Amino acid sequence: MSDTTAATTLDRTDSWAAIDLGSNSFHMIVAEQDGSSIRKIDSLREAVRLGAGLDKRKRLLPDTEARALDAIARFAERLTAVPVDHIRMVGTNTLRRARGADRFMRLAASHIGRPVEIVSGREEARLIWSAVAHTLPESDKRRLVIDIGGGSTELVVGRGYDPLLMESVHLGCVSMTQREFSRDRIKWSMMKSAITDARLELRPLQKAYRDLGWQDVVGCSGTIKAAARMLAETGSTDGVIQREALHELLGKIAESGSVAALGFESISQARSDVVAGGLAILYAIMKTLDIEQLESCKAALREGLIFDMIGAERHVDIRTQTMNNLELRYTVDANQAARVERTARILFERVAEQWSLHPRTDLELLVNAARLHELGMGVAHTQYHKHGAYIIEHSDLLGFTIGEQNALALLVRWHRRKIDFEAFDGLPDVDRERLLKLLGLLRLAALLHRGRHDEPLDDLDLKVNDGRITVVATQQWLEDHPLTAAELAAEAERLLHVNIRLKIDKT
Repeated sequence: MSDTTAATTLDRTDSWAAIDLGSNSFHMIVAEQDGSSIRKIDSLREAVRLGAGLDKRKRLLPDTEARALDAIARFAERLTAVPVDHIRMVGTNTLRRARGADRFMRLAASHIGRPVEIVSGREEARLIWSAVAHTLPESDKRRLVIDIGGGSTELVVGRGYDPLLMESVHLGCVSMTQREFSRDRIKWSMMKSAITDARLELRPLQKAYRDLGWQDVVGCSGTIKAAARMLAETGSTDGVIQREALHELLGKIAESGSVAALGFESISQARSDVVAGGLAILYAIMKTLDIEQLESCKAALREGLIFDMIGAERHVDIRTQTMNNLELRYTVDANQAARVERTARILFERVAEQWSLHPRTDLELLVNAARLHELGMGVAHTQYHKHGAYIIEHSDLLGFTIGEQNALALLVRWHRRKIDFEAFDGLPDVDRERLLKLLGLLRLAALLHRGRHDEPLDDLDLKVNDGRITVVATQQWLEDHPLTAAELAAEAERLLHVNIRLKIDKT
């Protein structure tokens, strides 16, 4: 189906949609599952140039924000037949760097009905790998995948459905064009400078990638697809990107002074304005990693998002794997984590409806926080809640968005001791209220298991009425657990500040 197909022609409740808010272009696809693959129903691309729309303070310029929101509004028109929980909208390099983009993200979410998820560079790389692995024929060969975006470049080596080495570097066609080709005429000296800059950025990765090795090389993204079309149009290759042919193409661009001057029918004006920077990066990658040739692939980040949503991966769920790796690496006490998780689940079930908590996403966040609340003990017992939050916030947690990491870090950081409510002030009101409710549940669950005993809490009953949690304890339990009883009384005072009324009753 062509890019001009209207969403009103779609009437599929089993359809899925992914929106990629890239640094150069915004992309959207709508697809449905087709066996172990997907079938594209609709697609749209908008050349927004988000990466070129930041001021010196890294804030979105008003006209760039308006252009971006207009594009998202047009996407929304085509999503009327897609279930809202089948949609993901992801921001990459530019939104990772942008400051004060809360207004844009709020308005974007209002158009689509889903939040903008900001993903880390390595998570972007994982999603790209998933897209390519599910799109190309299955192979036991080790493969290198290259994706050159508007603001970053992802490099992944893997086999089958499993990525083995992933990196994201600050090289993109928009940023490189701005830095090296901002004048009216491209010169060979500019091209050489761009290639050198890119090779310097890639140099720290060279040994690890060459040592691991690969048998096949595949490229995806607008830059690489444009390179394949340009080489085919000049008759240099049949669409395979050969390093020497690419070098000759760079020379022709410099000789003519611009990409547009060469008159490529297969390259739009929007792409020709930024493709020189991307081609210089591609040549630098091929030179640095000693790649003679590569083929282009139509898959990209947005297809990876679709595969993630429909669960088409043929390996362990990546979020579960990430959690398991963290627990193993920092030797989390599995028994204590299980105790706190079990009680946190019970508390959640009692209050979820009255507190308007989401039965899947909010519960998952609470459970993950319970599993990792003692993560920092792998560093030091003193101030372990601070160590745990730092690890979560600054690690590449594959499968998690940056927003999810930050929320998880906040819960772990403030699950004990005094709560600094200013730490939550930067969040939208609805997110702040939700996280503080989850924090109250986590704190209560952790407190009830402070003694680290396996004894059941049969002598306790938990009741919820008008948003107030009442812990009903027998006199005997209170006498047997005087420290916990005292801590519950103190916690009741703290939770008043998060609009949680905790009361201890005797039976």
